[in-house]
Formats: sequence, structure tokens, C-alpha cells
Amino acid sequence: MLVLPIQQGCASANSAPAFDRAAWQQDYHLLKQTLQQHYSHLAWMASPQSGIDLPALDRQTQTALQQAHDDNAARQAIVGFQQGFHDGHFSLLTSTPNSPETGSSNEPKLRAPLQDDKLDGCAALGYEQDSKIAFSLPFETLPGFHLTSDGLSEAMRSGLADLGQAGKAAVLRIPTFSPKGYPLECQRVWQSAVRQAGKFDSEKLFNLTDQSWFTTLGQRLGRLRAAGADTLILDVGDNSGGNDSGDAMARLLTDKTVRSAPLWMVRNKAGKAYLDQWISDLTRDLPDSANATDKARLQGLLQDFRQKRAELDSQPSEDMGWVWREQRRWAPRASYSRLIAAGYASGAVDHLEPGSYSQAVAETLFWPAQTEKLKGSWLGRVYIVTNQKTYSAAEMFVAVSRDNQVAKIVGVRTGGDGCGFMTPSDPLLLPHSKLRFRIPDCVRQRADGGDEVAGILPDLPLQAREGESRRALAQRTLQAIAADILAQP
Repeated sequence: MLVLPIQQGCASANSAPAFDRAAWQQDYHLLKQTLQQHYSHLAWMASPQSGIDLPALDRQTQTALQQAHDDNAARQAIVGFQQGFHDGHFSLLTSTPNSPETGSSNEPKLRAPLQDDKLDGCAALGYEQDSKIAFSLPFETLPGFHLTSDGLSEAMRSGLADLGQAGKAAVLRIPTFSPKGYPLECQRVWQSAVRQAGKFDSEKLFNLTDQSWFTTLGQRLGRLRAAGADTLILDVGDNSGGNDSGDAMARLLTDKTVRSAPLWMVRNKAGKAYLDQWISDLTRDLPDSANATDKARLQGLLQDFRQKRAELDSQPSEDMGWVWREQRRWAPRASYSRLIAAGYASGAVDHLEPGSYSQAVAETLFWPAQTEKLKGSWLGRVYIVTNQKTYSAAEMFVAVSRDNQVAKIVGVRTGGDGCGFMTPSDPLLLPHSKLRFRIPDCVRQRADGGDEVAGILPDLPLQAREGESRRALAQRTLQAIAADILAQP
């Protein structure tokens, strides 16, 4: 009687699948092939400027797979390879894909937004304040600091700090660059967004929320300036990103011309889809309000996008297998980089003078045109506080502000996500291991020529000292800013 469980246990153990090293190696080969064809930052990662040695990383991974004796060790080898890129957008997806919502007998009915009030509607659509409300450093705990907004009753925490002889500084927290992180702004515009041609338009709600948030930001900057602040400290530490609003925001902080980063797309179907969308936007999808002058002025841009799209079809992309054998100089225009210029982080142009086009066309070409009326909401000194958890769209904001000399950066190097995704795409699924990876399709190029994925270095480096409290680091941050102000002529 007692033998049966033991026999069943042995049978179970014997039926367990054996470790298949060759299958794991095939998964790794597929991952490298996919990166060669689809990963936009690969040429940067394979350059000496990146500080990453891809041939060494490849050899290390191959050795680890050859020495692995179980699935766990093989998995660690491939995940270690991915982590060696230090790119938050090239990431392992740990959640399983969502199952279809249709066809399930117990799936609840969808809500009807037209029947919701602003509280129910915004919450049901995922507008929630899930980012850190407090400052990334506890400025509010320091003596003499005065809160002007707690970040709960209205969006974004803010306050005033006494910098002594350096004057008074406004400190403003930007917790996220996603409009969905500002439920109060969603509620503010709900009634304007819930109806369009008799139906609910979620995209209109998103855009109106984005505009409302920018309006609130402009008004807050005005209040802080009226309170006597002559220096602005923007806190984007622990800000994981959002949408392209990071590029537009820099224009609120100056009345000077701000130029956006050049955008590069990978030479594959993602690059083709992105250029096709621009060609469509400038032709059949052009706003109805576009006049003859608009259409005439657009011809140069349209021709440029068409030439680039034709180039993708006529010129074969170079094999990037070289990245596992050698390093080459970072040169996005070189054929070995497998990239194509595709406009700018701001749209089809890096800057647009007001009045160049009718408003609807201007907003199509140059996304920051939607916030043009808020330009120069702040005209004083600007410092941006960053940390290693400043990512993606927040890095876009930091980079464009720094590259246009709008602000100085304080803290540590940002996390290094850079540009992520300009077109929708499915993650890579490795057939044996079932590991799933997101693979970025775009590059934002810095003013110094580098790839934003490297992270943004601070002008005023402030690393936490051993044993130093967060309050002490917050105080030292304000002191460093004050000293920099007093050192200026």
C-alpha cells in the first residue's frame, strides 16, 4: 500500500521534460536575429560611445547557455543578456497576455461612458493618480519650505523654498507625463469630451485632458512667479514617462526658440508604417480646414517623406550581424546603423513659427503647437531634479530642456530608456522558453549626436553620500542650486 505513492512520484519525476539546451540556444539565436532586424538602439549599443561591449556580452551568454544544466540557469543567461543593454524599453514582459474579452460567458458588460458622470467615467477609463505625489526628495520636510499645493486637491505638488541670498525658488513636482495620471484634469473636461457626433470619443477625452493639464501647469507657474519665486525647480525624479508631452513642456519654460530632437526609425516594417502614416496625414487625412496655402507649403515635407519611404523599398537594409563581432563608430546616417531619418520628436518639423499654417494643420505637423499659447509661462532660471528612475518621456523633457539651454540638470544620470515605440507592435515571443520581450523601434538624437538611451548626465552631480538621509540630500540639492545661482555673473 505504501509503495504506490512512491511509484507515482517516480513516474511523475520521470515524465518531467528533460533540459533541452539546443532549444534554449535556438531561442537565443532568434532573439539576436530579431534585435538585428528590429532594435532601433542596436547600432548605438554596438558603438564605443555606449560603454557596452556587445561581442563580450554575446560570448558571455553563449558560454552561460553551454554550461547551463537546467531551465533556470538557461533563463538567467538570456535575461542577463537583455539586462546587459541597460535599456528599459528593451524589456522582459513578466505578465501574461490578456485573454480576449469576447466570447466569455461570465465577462461583465462594458460600461456606457455616456451614462457616467465625471467621477465614474474617468475612474472607469483608467485615469488615476498612481505616480508618486510627493517630491522625489523630501523638500517639504525642510525648515522654511512652504507648500502651495499638496498635489491632492489639485494636480502636481508645489511649494516655495528660501535659497537665502540666491532668492526664492518655486519647487514643482511633475509625477508623470501621461495625461491618464491626472484624474482631476479628466474630470475638468469630462462634459466637453463625452459627446461628439452623439457618441463617446476616448481620444478626444485624452487630448482634452492633456491640454487641461498643460493649462493648469501654465497657471501654476504664474502663481508661483506671483508669489515671488525667481527660480524654478522642476522635480522629475521617479517619473517613469508617458507620452510626447515631455517635448512640448520645455516650451513653457522660455520665450526663446526650442528645437526638438531628430527622430530616427529602424529600417523595417515599423519605419515603413511610420512614414506611411505621415504621408497619409499630409494628404488624405489632412484636416478639412487646410487651405490652398497650407497645401502648397506642405509639398516639401510631403516629398521628403515620400523619398524616404521609397528609399526603404529600393535600398536593402544592411545585415547587422557585425554587432556581435566588433564595435563601430555611432553614425545614425551610416547604412550599417539600419536607421532612417523620420522627422523629429515633435512631429514633421523641429520648430514652427506661429502663423506658418492654419491651426489644425500646425497641430498635425508640430504637436507642441497645441500649447503655443502657453509658451513662456515661466521666464526665470530653471533647474530640473532627476534620479536613476527618471525614464522615457521624462528623459525626453530633460534632454530637450538641456540641449536647448532652457534648464540645468541636478542629481544623477537618468535611467536610460530613450525613445521607445512610435508604432504599435507585438512583443517577441521565444518559442521554447516562452520569454516575451518588447523591442523599441525609434531613436531620439541628442544635440551632441548621441542616443538619448544613454541617459542624461547632470550639470550639477549630486550622489547620495554614505549614511546620508534623504532629507540631508534634499537640503544639499537646494544648497547646490543656490551656490550655482550665486556663481553666475
